[in-house]
Amino acid sequence: MILSMAVALGLIASLARHRSRTVEQIAAISLCSAWLALLALVLQWPLLRAPSGWPQQVQVQQVLFVFSHLLLLIFVWRNRRLASMRLMGLGLLLNLVVIVANGGWMPITPETLMRINPGSALADWPPGVHYGYSKDLILMHQETILGMLSDIIVLPPPFPWPTAFSLGDLIVAAGIVWLLQGPGVLPNPSRGESRAVKYLAVGSGSAQTGDKGGTHR
Repeated sequence: MILSMAVALGLIASLARHRSRTVEQIAAISLCSAWLALLALVLQWPLLRAPSGWPQQVQVQQVLFVFSHLLLLIFVWRNRRLASMRLMGLGLLLNLVVIVANGGWMPITPETLMRINPGSALADWPPGVHYGYSKDLILMHQETILGMLSDIIVLPPPFPWPTAFSLGDLIVAAGIVWLLQGPGVLPNPSRGESRAVKYLAVGSGSAQTGDKGGTHR
């Protein structure tokens, strides 16, 4: 959810900045091995579409999800020349660290789930269960390793889609918004042509001056 919001926010910000040149700016973003990112998203899909249940029921989906992070990190490394990609890489690395530390899952506490599911009780969120349609495993706070990196940041109601996300997710989202602003100032063909003409004219004038100087000597 947070990443989808980042894409929408990035596009809105790009439209506000570049207006009619927004499409040109986004098209000018040069990314290497974009297929790695697409493949990673495909590998994440099975876990994100799995209903609640015990972790053993989604072991294959979980392995694919963790592997997708490795593909994303390779993709970031291939595009590390872009500062926005380096920022995304930091967020991905933070997520991977907490996921690996907690047995291949992103932890979320029952208290956090109560905040994004108004009206529910602690008993509705038994520890050790996969929280359906997400990357999360329900864990008690005291059982969570690196809890500050888990899904503890909450957008509660009245936000239309109450959700919880991690610090890593937030950093990745910031990188996406940054990336969608485009590479910056793009060359203007007509402006570039006028500069070339001006340069040739100046160069021609200098050569003529040099010739005159040679004649004088």
